[in-house]
Amino acid sequence: MRRRRRAAAALITALIILALCAAAVFVEYRLKSVRSRLEEFTANNYASVAVTYGVEKALAAYRLNYTDVVTFTYDGDGNIKSVTTDILTLNTLGNRIGAEVDKKLEEKYAHDISIPLSSLLDEELFSGVGPEISMHFTVKGSANTKFEDKFESSGVNQTRHRIFLNIKVESYVISGSDVRVITYTSNVCIAESIIVGVTPQTFANLN
Repeated sequence: MRRRRRAAAALITALIILALCAAAVFVEYRLKSVRSRLEEFTANNYASVAVTYGVEKALAAYRLNYTDVVTFTYDGDGNIKSVTTDILTLNTLGNRIGAEVDKKLEEKYAHDISIPLSSLLDEELFSGVGPEISMHFTVKGSANTKFEDKFESSGVNQTRHRIFLNIKVESYVISGSDVRVITYTSNVCIAESIIVGVTPQTFANLN
């Protein structure tokens, strides 16, 4: 009888340990999933705020008009022969924006976020219930800029020319020994104009 009781007790103990291990694995899996989504949201928001700040700050100090960076040459009939972009001026502006974005990215590194324990469950019934779980991670980032021209038809003998600044922010999310790279991209229209007149077809495909 004692042997049966001991065997039953050992079996119950083993089942309890197995259940606790399964629960721990489940919690760890769900915690990583929730942490991953929070890190991605935080990094993208962090990059978006920095890009908005950098563009507004640079453009306010460096006022740019379309005619400041684009010049045209015409043929004898008054048709547009070529479009020339002032790369030096654009690069100066791009570097200024990149520097302002980087400056904003350096303002805050550490992030502390607390979520209810029930957030690890899929059930909405228990949403927001339970003790808080604290998450701490660090976000660092850097920005790269690149200009792009776009020519689009805007009517009969009319072409819309827009100059975009493509901004890519690579955020490094550091949590313990784990490092993730989250990329955020944004296209900002720096200048645009409607070109009236016959425009060479090759401009329409210029990148």
